[in-house]
Amino acid sequence: MKKTLTRAAVTVAAASVVGAGAIAAAAPAHAGTPGDLQIIGGVTCTFKPWGPNWNSGPVWQMHRFLGVTNLGDGTMTGVTVSEIGGANKWTAVKGQKPGVLPGHKTYIAVSQTWKGCWPASISGYTIGQQVENPFNNAGYWQNVDTKKYLNPNK
Repeated sequence: MKKTLTRAAVTVAAASVVGAGAIAAAAPAHAGTPGDLQIIGGVTCTFKPWGPNWNSGPVWQMHRFLGVTNLGDGTMTGVTVSEIGGANKWTAVKGQKPGVLPGHKTYIAVSQTWKGCWPASISGYTIGQQVENPFNNAGYWQNVDTKKYLNPNK
């Protein structure tokens, strides 16, 4: 009797393990995170040393850029980047239709470099057709430290 109960317990345990494996194999894979657009940008000043052909001379250069990154795994459609006071631009990622931004991809809509450095800023926003976090869709960047001018003691 004891031997029969032991065999029955082992059979039930083995069937449970096999059944659990079959259920786990049949379960759908976890979906990735949904798309989430985040505006990115900046304004920087850098000193450019002499170039290889000696005609570009050492000069200060200012660079400003504005773009969008899809932080999620899901593909976002109808994505535009808009510079405040500028044009709306559809994202243009190689191999994708205009306005389509796959997960973890970045598109730079504005990238400008000038000789010289002076106070400048760039601001803009991004939007797509899917519902997502709107709190990281707008931004403002500048190359002047306003804290220094508002409170000279800091």
